[in-house]
Amino acid sequence: MTERRVYFLVGLAIAVIAAAIWVSSQRHLSRDVDIGNKLFPDLKLGEIREIDVTRGSAKRVVTLEIREDAWTVAEREHYPADAAKVRALALGMADLRIVEEKTSDPKNYAALAVEDIAEPAAGGAQVDLKSATGIASLIIGRNSGGHANFVRKPGNARSLLAAPQVFAEPEPKNWLHRPIVDVAAERVQEARVTTARVSYVLTRKDRSQANFALASPPKGKVLAGEMAGNAAGTVLSGLELDDVRKQDAARWNAVADHAELRTFDGWVIGVEGLIEGDQHWIRLSSRYDDALAKAFPPPAPAAAAKDSKPLPDVSKDATDFAARASAWEYEVPKYKYDALFKPLDELVKKP
Repeated sequence: MTERRVYFLVGLAIAVIAAAIWVSSQRHLSRDVDIGNKLFPDLKLGEIREIDVTRGSAKRVVTLEIREDAWTVAEREHYPADAAKVRALALGMADLRIVEEKTSDPKNYAALAVEDIAEPAAGGAQVDLKSATGIASLIIGRNSGGHANFVRKPGNARSLLAAPQVFAEPEPKNWLHRPIVDVAAERVQEARVTTARVSYVLTRKDRSQANFALASPPKGKVLAGEMAGNAAGTVLSGLELDDVRKQDAARWNAVADHAELRTFDGWVIGVEGLIEGDQHWIRLSSRYDDALAKAFPPPAPAAAAKDSKPLPDVSKDATDFAARASAWEYEVPKYKYDALFKPLDELVKKP
């Protein structure tokens, strides 16, 4: 082999190696540049007016919309949504950053649950954040390590691992604003209950009486214990819903469970109860009773209590609550329902 040919082969080898290095660098360039970048760098949270969650067969399962400057759940007749939960989803989407590039082969999408949402067996969920200026869409697949998700933008072949972890809740009721009303047990003066066509009254003569007494107990019976009647007074304390629906008067024609909870400061809340299978539904009414409030005047505030809280405007609270609750039926936890509509036989015993 001539010296000239040796030089030629060495030069050719160097050129091949250089070309291979350049091709390799170009192959990984976009990946290296993208790592750490936001998926939606131009997303403006304040402009979002609607959030849709869609599952397999392109079926929309959750629609969150702003109505009168508040987030609502369209699948629940635009009942108020949990604003903090909505904001957490929007913030999570806005903060998503690329951790790693994954497959671009559609055959491998199912393993990450990032296949097209139009497919009936699609394992992920598509989230669409809609504003007047456009839509930010993302297919959210399986989670990874509890801190990230496999994701893919619709129409984009490349799938990614992105953080922080975002969860697209597919059940409308889990987006609802859960608190219904919160009346502390110590405010409740009396519970008038009718269940199974038997009526009874649990009462306290004044605020200093710790436990409820049973008014006019059945002959030969007494309360099963000194605290046996107290559960009814706790029902309105931190009362939250499991689900909600628009009120339909036809469902309440033959209701057997009724109650009226009366507070020392004049708030009267009516409760009707209905059991459907394993669901416990109530509907509520509210009014202010000035005579009741005057019968139990609040104790005079201590002179030294400069930082004492002002007394609530109970009349306004009762009116506002009536306006909020009058159109709805609430599914509530079984334990709350049972605490209020307890059969009289379970409250009493022979002395």
